[in-house]
Amino acid sequence: MTSDKVPGSHPTSISADVSARRRGRMGVAIPWENIPWWGIIILLVGVLVSYSVFTSARYMDALYFIFDLPWNKDVLGKVEVGANGEWSLTVSALKPGDYTLYAEFLDESGEVVGRSETYLIRVPEGALPVEAEPVTTPTETPIQVPTTTPTIAGVAAPGVTLVLYDDYSNNLGRILGRIWRANGVFLTIRVTIVAFACALILGLIFGLMRVANRSPDLIANAGWRLLIGVGLSILIAVVVPGWRNPVSMVLVILVTETVMFLLPAMPYTFSTLYVEVVRGIPMLVIILYMGFAVTPALRNASQDWVTGEIDLRGLPAAIIGLAFGYGAYLAEVYRAGIESIPKGQMEAARSLGMSYFQAMRYVILPQAIRVVLPPLGNDFIAMLKDTSLISVIALPEVLQQGRLWISRNFRAFEGFNSVAMLYLVMTLFLSLLVRFIERKSALPGR
Repeated sequence: MTSDKVPGSHPTSISADVSARRRGRMGVAIPWENIPWWGIIILLVGVLVSYSVFTSARYMDALYFIFDLPWNKDVLGKVEVGANGEWSLTVSALKPGDYTLYAEFLDESGEVVGRSETYLIRVPEGALPVEAEPVTTPTETPIQVPTTTPTIAGVAAPGVTLVLYDDYSNNLGRILGRIWRANGVFLTIRVTIVAFACALILGLIFGLMRVANRSPDLIANAGWRLLIGVGLSILIAVVVPGWRNPVSMVLVILVTETVMFLLPAMPYTFSTLYVEVVRGIPMLVIILYMGFAVTPALRNASQDWVTGEIDLRGLPAAIIGLAFGYGAYLAEVYRAGIESIPKGQMEAARSLGMSYFQAMRYVILPQAIRVVLPPLGNDFIAMLKDTSLISVIALPEVLQQGRLWISRNFRAFEGFNSVAMLYLVMTLFLSLLVRFIERKSALPGR
């Protein structure tokens, strides 16, 4: 009797069973060898964060505070209810529109013990902050008040604390605006986006200057430049009357003519000076210098200017400091990207009749941008983490919000754990995004 089996072969069912045992019983186990390292990290972090958040009320409270929740209502004021049970509260200036107000009553421990009915009010266009009759009766339709500072009144249990809220849960526009203005996580994201956008522009400018000619011909067109320097000196004398004395004019002419003569060498020299100096200074020092040295000096100096006082305290100082510091790093990224493009590309573009700027714009930069996208993404992640430094100028970003929560609850472990987990989640997500962009933007052959 012959057999159809080939020696050394195994039935399909046996091969499938062997494969199943290798991966796990019945083949349903997770193939860990096929999961990338970042997937395992995200899985572990997700399990840790989920367990911590859903099993601890303190973590929930810390995250609630760091995210600056709620996003659907604002506190308009707080007042103690008198012994007679009556209360009244005048709201600060409201913009024209419809408002839904209600009050919550808190006991001595801060627990909510009650809530009032809803007050619907409407502030008309052109209303002024004048005194008006208080709104004492909740209604189902909006009551028009002839002022931007209405007074809300009512009756409650004596001795409780009343908190008046503006509820805009049904207004998507106001909710999105509140999220954009929120402290904590969204302040960190907002500062990172704006500062990095400014740093991209600054870095591109200085990066182009870094690839300029290092040894230009200073004699070419020197006469025209010196003539323009004389005109600038005359203009300075007209604009600044205090410099019209002989000594000052000689200094102005000397400095102006020197600058105009050395002008062709200025781009590379000035950009190199900026990059080397700024990269040698810690980012914390730059932020402190911007927040406590440059900003007060500019505010004092601009008091008599035509533009009025220029005040850059707080958020503008943080954005300018981060953008100025990271602009030096991005300038080097752009320089490396431009120099990575073969010189034959520029020569071919120039041979076709393009000017230097046309060749840079249409030939070199499009290729260089694709090369520098991954390092730009890495610098964006680094700036996101460095936004923690702006807490030194009292901006309520993630770290500062966490420290404020710790000062109120004296729970440093939960507070700093929440801060660390939020930074880790944001940076892991951005790392995945950078990897995706790197794969999509890679030049052929790289």
